[in-house]
Amino acid sequence: MRRLYCAALSLSPKQRGKAMRRFIGLVAVLGMILMVQEAQAEPFAKPDLIRFGASTADMQAALQGKCAKSVLRDIVPPFLPRVKDRQVQIDCDGFPFMGKPRWAEFVIGDDRLQMVWIMTDKSEEATLYAAMVEAYGAPTHRNAQYDAFTQVRAALRKDRAEILFYAAELDGDMPEFSEP
Repeated sequence: MRRLYCAALSLSPKQRGKAMRRFIGLVAVLGMILMVQEAQAEPFAKPDLIRFGASTADMQAALQGKCAKSVLRDIVPPFLPRVKDRQVQIDCDGFPFMGKPRWAEFVIGDDRLQMVWIMTDKSEEATLYAAMVEAYGAPTHRNAQYDAFTQVRAALRKDRAEILFYAAELDGDMPEFSEP
C-alpha cells in the first residue's frame, strides 16, 4: 500500500487526476458487474403480490408503488374462459421482476385475478429457462411457443418473450401447452 501511495505522489497533478478518473471508472464498472451478477442470481419465483382470486381493487392496492405507471382497461371481447360479466386488465409499467423493471399485465375476469403476463427480452430466454428449471424441475410441456411448468402454473413464452403465471381455475384451459 505504501508503494502505491509513493507512486501516486510521484505523478504530476494532471497525471493523478487522470489516474483517479480511471480508478473511479473501474470501480463503477465493477459495481455494475456485481449488480448484474446479483440480479442473475435471484432465484426464480412467482412474485408474492400475485394472489390469484384477488379482486381488481385489491390488486390495484397491491400494485401501489410497484408500477411507474398503471392503467386499468376493459378487455372486449374477453379471452378468459367462463367470463360472465367483465374482463379487465391492469397494465403495469415498471413492475419489478428478476432484478429489472418490466411491463406486466394482470388479467382479471369477473373480479378475480386469473392470469399475469410479465414481459421479458428474447436475450433472457436461456437464463429464464435455466432459472425456472432450477426452481421447478423439468417443464411438463414443451413446444415451439411455450415451456410450461403446469405443476406450479407457470410458463415461459418463447414466441413473445413473456413469463406467464395463471390461477388454478384455468387448469385444463391451456391448450397452448399441448405437445406439438
